[in-house]
Amino acid sequence: MVSDRDQGRGRRLSLMSGSGKNDRNIFDKMDITTMQKQTEAKVKAIFWDIDGTLIDSEELHYQVIADWCGDHGSPLKKTDNDALLGKSMVEKWQILSEKYDFGSDEVSFKRECAERYCKAVSKDLERNELTKIFRAVARTSTPQVCVSNGDMVVVKANLQVLGLADMVPFNISGDDVEHGKPNPEPYLMAAARLGVQPADCLVVEDSTVGVAAAVAAGMRVVAWPEENTPRDNYRKADYFVTCPEEFPTHLLPL
Repeated sequence: MVSDRDQGRGRRLSLMSGSGKNDRNIFDKMDITTMQKQTEAKVKAIFWDIDGTLIDSEELHYQVIADWCGDHGSPLKKTDNDALLGKSMVEKWQILSEKYDFGSDEVSFKRECAERYCKAVSKDLERNELTKIFRAVARTSTPQVCVSNGDMVVVKANLQVLGLADMVPFNISGDDVEHGKPNPEPYLMAAARLGVQPADCLVVEDSTVGVAAAVAAGMRVVAWPEENTPRDNYRKADYFVTCPEEFPTHLLPL
């Protein structure tokens, strides 16, 4: 006579050994991706790029600089903008001033471009799918910081128009660091100010420059560029996202 205990043991062995006609190893029935998600640690802080990530402002930045260059006698070519993407205003000035004679200086360039941008930026440029996630996290205790190569006055203008300014304890701008992205300094500074280890931080970026900075900082990275952007240049990112459903929400304390 076989006891209930032995019968139960037999069923467990059957599942593990696959001895039954329709039995499979129990682990074959589990979604490996789900298993991995369950074991990944939640992040303790989230760092957001702004221009191109939270707000679709790249074209506006180009237009502002193009207008400034035109007003100073040297019309900017669209191809010139490729070298400016993701760069700080100091770096943009260095690149442009080596090529064109504006009869001006770096301080005036930064101030006047910032003034033009702040007057023109609007909420219509918001990337709603990303700011929705930002707002959801803001309702938790997990801190979020915006980390940008832009000047602080532009950072504040962006967050103000998006209605996110009161949801961050501080911001890191190009004014705060000696070396901007792709150097990891901006992200490492943000982590240090929060007292959080880099490995416990999640970064959301749209540019290859920003992704490179976050990877170099030792942080987990989400690349979410504009629609139809090829993935090839984002291979170093942990996640390449094209829609909200692909965002690694399992890492967030929601």
